[in-house]
Amino acid sequence: MTDENEETPEARLASIEATLARLEQKLDRMLGLYDALGSIAAGVPPRMVAALHAMTPAEHVALQMVLDGRINREISVCLDVPEDQVKSWVESMMRKLDLTSRAQIRTRMLPVMAAVPAVEYEKASGGIPKDWNDKYGVPGVPDPYRNIYHPE
Repeated sequence: MTDENEETPEARLASIEATLARLEQKLDRMLGLYDALGSIAAGVPPRMVAALHAMTPAEHVALQMVLDGRINREISVCLDVPEDQVKSWVESMMRKLDLTSRAQIRTRMLPVMAAVPAVEYEKASGGIPKDWNDKYGVPGVPDPYRNIYHPE
């Protein structure tokens, strides 16, 4: 007789595999911090590098769109998410960057984005490429990274 609350071996295996995947992502991000030392040596403020590594993939997508001068409504339409969700991402990003306005984001982060190598940025962002906005930040363009920042 089996207890209804017991997990099947398949469910347990799936849970373990999901946990391992999350651990691998965290390890990749930690190794990205090691790689970030090169950016710090190149003059990027350590606080900004650390903030990039602390941001979620969704916040990175929002960052790129804010750097492009987009307002929350435009971001919402492009990403097909509620405007309140975009507002939450932008506010969280600003807290992590210790900035208070979109103008500050653009002033401080454009030079940072220019200095951080694309490979390092992709590690910091959880898989979002540095040129995401240039390629996919348009409504209707298929985005192969959507599942990273907008899991269904």
